[in-house]
Amino acid sequence: MMRDWLSAQALARPDGAALIIDEATLTYRALHEQTAAFAARLAAAGVECGMIVGVLLSNRLEAALAVHAAPRLGVTLALFNTRLTPAELDVQVRAATCRVLVCERDTLPAALALPSAPRVLCIDPVDNPRLTPIDRCAGDGAAYCEGAVDLDAPLAIIFTSGTTGTPRGAVLTYGAFFASAMASAYRLGALPHDRWLCVLPLYHVGGLSILLRSCLYGTAVDLWQRFDAPAIMERLQSAPVTLISLVPTMLYRLLEQSGAAPPHLRLVLLGGAAAPPDLLERALQAGWPIATTYGLTEAASQVATALPEEVRRKPGSVGRPLVFTRVRVVDEWGRDQPPGVYGDILVQGPTLMYGYLGATPLDADAWFPTGDIGYLDADGDLWVVQRRSDLIISGGENIYPAEIEQALRQHPAIADVAVVGVPSAEWGQQVGAAIVLRDPTVSVTEILAFSRTRLAGYKQPRVVRIVDELPRTASGKVLRAAVIDLLKVEGATVEG
Repeated sequence: MMRDWLSAQALARPDGAALIIDEATLTYRALHEQTAAFAARLAAAGVECGMIVGVLLSNRLEAALAVHAAPRLGVTLALFNTRLTPAELDVQVRAATCRVLVCERDTLPAALALPSAPRVLCIDPVDNPRLTPIDRCAGDGAAYCEGAVDLDAPLAIIFTSGTTGTPRGAVLTYGAFFASAMASAYRLGALPHDRWLCVLPLYHVGGLSILLRSCLYGTAVDLWQRFDAPAIMERLQSAPVTLISLVPTMLYRLLEQSGAAPPHLRLVLLGGAAAPPDLLERALQAGWPIATTYGLTEAASQVATALPEEVRRKPGSVGRPLVFTRVRVVDEWGRDQPPGVYGDILVQGPTLMYGYLGATPLDADAWFPTGDIGYLDADGDLWVVQRRSDLIISGGENIYPAEIEQALRQHPAIADVAVVGVPSAEWGQQVGAAIVLRDPTVSVTEILAFSRTRLAGYKQPRVVRIVDELPRTASGKVLRAAVIDLLKVEGATVEG
C-alpha cells in the first residue's frame, strides 16, 4: 500500500502548480483540500467504500476531483462518454452495476432518462426531487484528507468497443496507470516545470492518463473542457505549455490557425488515429515537435512512442514499445512475423488491464491481442497499418460500422446498408453510408433524422448515397473499398 498520489504531492510539493482551469491555478495543497471536501460531500450523499460510481462529467474541476477522491473513498469509477444517447449510456451503466451516477447540469437529462435508474448526484445546483445536489451535502472533510492506494485495486472502468464493436468495460488498476506513468516518463522525460495541456476527455484513457501522470510527476495539467483551436493556439503561444496530446484532427486545426511551432512546446503526443503523411510533413516542416504514439484503452494508454527525431527519420512509425511493455507481430497461427511482414499486434506488460467486466481476468504474463494490424521493422520499431478491422476513427473517436448499420436497419424503409470511413482532411475519416431502400420515396433527410434518435452525434453518417445494391464478393461479403469509392464520387449527400 502507498499514500494516495495527490496527498503525497501535497506534502512533497504543496505550492507547486497542479491544475490550471481557464485562468485559475490550483496548487497541490489547494487541490488536495478541495478533493478532501468533495470526497466528504460524496460520502455524505451516500457513496460508500466498495461502490462502483458512475461519472458523467465534462472536463471540469469536479471531474478531476472525482478521480482524486476515488482512493480516499475506496470506490471504482466508471467513466462514461458524455456524448452517448440515454439508450447507449444505459447499456454501460447496467454493465458496470453503478448504483450512483455523478452528473452535471448538461448531462442531467440523460442521467434522469436511464431505465436502470441509478441514484443521481448532480454537482450543479438544481431543483429536482429525483436527485441529490452534491452542493447541499455537508461532510467532515478531515475524515477524507488522504487515502491509500493498492496497486492491484481497480481505479477505473472505461468502455471500449475492442475488436467486436460491442462496448466492453476495461477494468484498469492503479498499478496499470502507475506502470504507464513510469514508462511514459522514461520515454518522454519528466521536467519539474512541465505543463501538460489536456483537451482529451477525462472519460478517455488518454485524458485520464494525463491527469494521473502529472500528479505522480508533481507537474501541472492545463485542463480544457473542449477543443477550441484559436483559443488553444493562443494559449500555446503565450503560456509555458510544454506538452500536449492531440489526435490528427486537432493538429490539423491548430496548423490552420498558425503554422508556427509554439515556443515552449517540447512534445506533441499524436495518437488516437493514423496521421496522414501530408499532415506529418507539414507539422515537421513548421518545427512542431511531433511524437507519434500508439496505445489502447486496455493498456492504460501508451504502448509505443517515437520521439521527434525518430519521426523525422521514419515518418509513419510509432517507434519502439515503452519500457517493460513487449510487442509481438504474429501470423494467424501465432507465429512471430519477420521484420516488415504484416500481422496481428500483441501486447504484454504491467500496463495491461485487469480484464473486461464479466470476463476472466488476464494472466499476469498474458499476450493481449489488440486486433490491430502492423509490422515491426528491422530496428524493432512498430508500424501500425490498420486500427482494427473496418474501424472508423473520426476526430479521435472510435466508431464501429456494425453498430451504425444495426441502428439504420431498424428503419423500415432500409433494405440493406454498408457503413465505412470516408477520407477527410479535417476529421481523418467521416462516417459514410451506402443504403439500399425498400421504399424509394423516403429521403436521406428522413433517414438522418431517424439516425439522430438512436446514435450519438459523432457516430452520425456524414456522407450518404442511395444505391440499387451493395458491391459484394462472390461469397456475399460487402466490398468495403468499393463502397468507399461509391461515396467519394459526385452524387452523394454530404452533411456538415
